[in-house]
Amino acid sequence: MISILTLTYKRKELLEEAVQSYLLQIEGHEETTEMVIINDVDGVEYVYNHPNIRIINLRERFSSVGKKLEWGFKQCKYPWIYRLDDDDLLSPYALDELSVRVKEHPNKDIIRDIGHYVFTHNKYKGIHGSVNNGNCYSSNFIKRVGPFIDAQGEDSWLTFDNKADTYVSRTDKYTMIYRWGMGVYHISAMGDISSKEVNEWTDRISDTEMGTIELVPNFKNDYWSPILNDLKEDTTP
Repeated sequence: MISILTLTYKRKELLEEAVQSYLLQIEGHEETTEMVIINDVDGVEYVYNHPNIRIINLRERFSSVGKKLEWGFKQCKYPWIYRLDDDDLLSPYALDELSVRVKEHPNKDIIRDIGHYVFTHNKYKGIHGSVNNGNCYSSNFIKRVGPFIDAQGEDSWLTFDNKADTYVSRTDKYTMIYRWGMGVYHISAMGDISSKEVNEWTDRISDTEMGTIELVPNFKNDYWSPILNDLKEDTTP
């Protein structure tokens, strides 16, 4: 009963990889998961025909990531909502792990990992952590927190500043792959600037996309093998 919420803006190739990380493990979860993609690039319409994927194309850009996230949560139909940015990926066993955790901890506000897998310029760098360690929010919690902040730091505010009852998983199976570099923008690296400046910056350095664009989900690199090999080594007697 999990919605994967993915915000995207002018990063089609990265988005295609995020979608692929969901599709590759959807078997057995067709009736209990969905992926919701929010695109607010005026003049761009992403399309992809799949019963578990909903792409919402908007003609007006949100004032901030926080407001976009707030609106996106409201579009999700399941009681648990997992935030997956378009430049990040689900790990190879994410849906299996998440399905177990939400059943075991149904009354928690947030379920998250103690860490995540990191790729820098698409090279595996091991396990690290940040504010977004595969955060899965209950819809009841989202309704309770009220209006989201219209500024940077929405992820930290949502996760740590609203008195959430949080379960932190300490299993060695992390659910999220965090990616850094790759020659694209990262809002967390822009410093303490306004949401307006963030929007202007991303427009300056993003690819030009226009018209109707059909997504072609695929992996351009092998992300899962290093993780599975790492896990195998850790569990070998």
